[in-house]
Amino acid sequence: MNADVQNIIEKIHHKKEATTIVVGNQKGGVGKTTNTYLIAYTLAKYGVKTLVADLDPQANATKTLMLTKGQNQDSVTTINKTLMAGVQDKDLTDLPVNIVPNLDLIPSYIDFQDFTKYIYQNSKSDYEETHILKPLFEPFKSEYDVILLDVPPFSIEITRNAVMFSDFALIVLQTHDDSLSGAEEYVNTLAKLVEKYDLSIEVIGILPMLHDGRSTVDKVIIEDAKKEFGEESVFDTIVNQMARIKRFPINGITDNDRFDKKVLAKYEEVTDELIHRLGLFMED
Repeated sequence: MNADVQNIIEKIHHKKEATTIVVGNQKGGVGKTTNTYLIAYTLAKYGVKTLVADLDPQANATKTLMLTKGQNQDSVTTINKTLMAGVQDKDLTDLPVNIVPNLDLIPSYIDFQDFTKYIYQNSKSDYEETHILKPLFEPFKSEYDVILLDVPPFSIEITRNAVMFSDFALIVLQTHDDSLSGAEEYVNTLAKLVEKYDLSIEVIGILPMLHDGRSTVDKVIIEDAKKEFGEESVFDTIVNQMARIKRFPINGITDNDRFDKKVLAKYEEVTDELIHRLGLFMED
């Protein structure tokens, strides 16, 4: 960690409220969840108190992080209350589970697929439909430095609710055409919400993940993204294909050998650039 990153982390520590980042793309299977938990894990190693909120009913972030917890602790943890139950109780404060030092998780479960039905049964306007989650996350703003939101690709209702209390959006771009169009749709969705609700959310950047490191298509898609969104919007750090990443959802995040360390070193680069980008938005 260089001095610039350390200085920005100190500023993050001294903020009164957590910086909230929604990780998104309108297309599924592009690596949103992987980036969410690996960035969160790295931030925690840096001493940044981090909360991952798994807002996806598939609960992939929950499964990986709970396995990570099991790697680091002997005791078995059971989740006694689901996210959906917390929404119904209008209280999420007893949901966070500690994974490793400085990293907590609000776990998801399959019943969160009922969130859409709950919205329409318990709201009378567009504003109420989009502001179900915001007041429930307010208590966490003073408890954490950074909150990362993992949202499903195909639920506009969850996306809208997450955007309402987010400061930034990190867009994950896997280098194929569907992912680029999904990023474009996501940015359009953000723009409409910003205009309708006068939001201050900013796109912190677009993080490329190589679909096939041997293909020239990867470079073409990244160049197309720079033309579409502006060169400064696309991360300089590019996540290359690494087979070990695929093992983390099976075993949890580990740091046992050179293959683990290669992945974690790459995500230190990603996280350093994310922190640097956050610093550009922070006042001295």
